[in-house]
Amino acid sequence: MTGASGAAFYDGRVCVAATGVVTATRARGRRRRRPALVVWPERPTGRDARVLARMSAFGAVLLAAHARESDAAARHVHLLKTQRRLERRVVNQEHRRSRASHDLRTPLMVIKGYVDMMLKGTAGGLTAPIQRYLERLRRSADDQSAIIERRLAKVQDEGVEDLRPLLRTAFIPAARGQRIMDTTMTLPDRPVAIPGPRDDVELLVRVLARTVAASGAPTAVRVEAAGDASVWQLRINIRGGKPLPEKTVTLLRHLTQRLRGGLSLPEETGNGWVVHLPVDDTVPVAPRDA
Repeated sequence: MTGASGAAFYDGRVCVAATGVVTATRARGRRRRRPALVVWPERPTGRDARVLARMSAFGAVLLAAHARESDAAARHVHLLKTQRRLERRVVNQEHRRSRASHDLRTPLMVIKGYVDMMLKGTAGGLTAPIQRYLERLRRSADDQSAIIERRLAKVQDEGVEDLRPLLRTAFIPAARGQRIMDTTMTLPDRPVAIPGPRDDVELLVRVLARTVAASGAPTAVRVEAAGDASVWQLRINIRGGKPLPEKTVTLLRHLTQRLRGGLSLPEETGNGWVVHLPVDDTVPVAPRDA
């Protein structure tokens, strides 16, 4: 570039950078919008033209890289703003949760205190009907306290909102090229929500599926709500299957206990083995597509 007194880099008709004593101006006309390096005075030789073309291409690469960096920086700023907004929202929600828990517990503790005093005879003798009423009131207060503890407790884990997709994937593995198991599955028409660590729930389902696959016998899998609908029962009946190995039973008991559930073996139920899992009643129970 020896001998050039000025140079300018154009992106279309926009001058991006300029230097030198005399700044070259790009000729007007019907040109395609592409980056170009213009020097003053113009370099007439073919060698100089090739150098200018390479430098123009390099300038275009720099412009594209600068545009990508600018977009990335804008996205980063947007993500930071979103993160801070979500952090503030979480703090506000935690404050409201704590305040609501306190506001609900305070009058409830007063009610329970007075009920206990009356049942102890502090206010005098009680007739049989009054004592029954007070017992019922105390049980209701205990139930309400448990509901407050469950609904307004600090969230430790997300749990599983619906166990049905996990069961289908584990017990019907044909799509993954595995051996097809002769499994009859009966699932409820509403989400099977399970509280507890998701990894433990997935591991439990995988262990159950491997046990069924190892038996090689036709199997019936059924999920249903038991009792007052506070417990899910996962019933697995292997027709003519062998007893579970002690190691598998120990692992299943450990996993169900971690999920605050239990395990019933065939000798206890008389019809297959049953996994008892708690119901996550914080998840809506409106029917939806399985």
